[in-house]
Amino acid sequence: MNITDKAKEFAIKAHKGQVRKSEPEKPMVIHPINAGEILKEYSFDDNVIAAGYLHDVVEDTSYTKEDIEELFGSDIASLVMGASEPDKSLSWEERKKHTIESIKELDMRHKAVVCADKISNLEDLRNFFERNGEYNFDAFRRGYKEQKWYYTGVYESLITNEDENHPMFVRLKELVDHIFNDIKNDEYVKNVIFKDNMEEYNKLLKLHYRKLEIYKMNKFITNKKPYVIEFTGTPRTGKQHL
Repeated sequence: MNITDKAKEFAIKAHKGQVRKSEPEKPMVIHPINAGEILKEYSFDDNVIAAGYLHDVVEDTSYTKEDIEELFGSDIASLVMGASEPDKSLSWEERKKHTIESIKELDMRHKAVVCADKISNLEDLRNFFERNGEYNFDAFRRGYKEQKWYYTGVYESLITNEDENHPMFVRLKELVDHIFNDIKNDEYVKNVIFKDNMEEYNKLLKLHYRKLEIYKMNKFITNKKPYVIEFTGTPRTGKQHL
């Protein structure tokens, strides 16, 4: 078994029973698997992809950095920790401020794992909001203003000393603009093609984002190796050991 398959299988077992806070019908593990797939899409090396699959294991399960290092080596452990919050006892604001500042000092491989995590989170958020027809942050620990500050800060830190035109950074920026600045890439379709029929436009938009969710699920369930996913269990922050 290669390192990426091993990491994916381990993540699925480690996150067993955990669900997304904002969408409790969705298994938590879909997010880290999607992060790994994003890194694969941009042709990062196998250790970076493996770290994408594993990036939430230390934060959200009972496994430690030492466990990851023993099973996957020091490079992957370092990549995972670069995308992990070190002290969960701090307030949300303190933890997010630390994340924003620490990202600036990372190299591109470490930044890639962080960026894939944020892309996956924001794509889920955008799809959720668009399917429901409103941008409501009530299900989250902090509201629109705080979330905008955090994701904008992360983006700015990611492009520090890097090429902001890297496709991953462009993708993240477009998501930040879409969700927090109401800058969308569909103005021609909305204002020209559907100018006189907003009802049909809104129906089409919801179908589009449902399609994206189905596509993401399909990528997960069509792996070569079958996996069993439980849709109920402990909440996202619950600790679960094999």
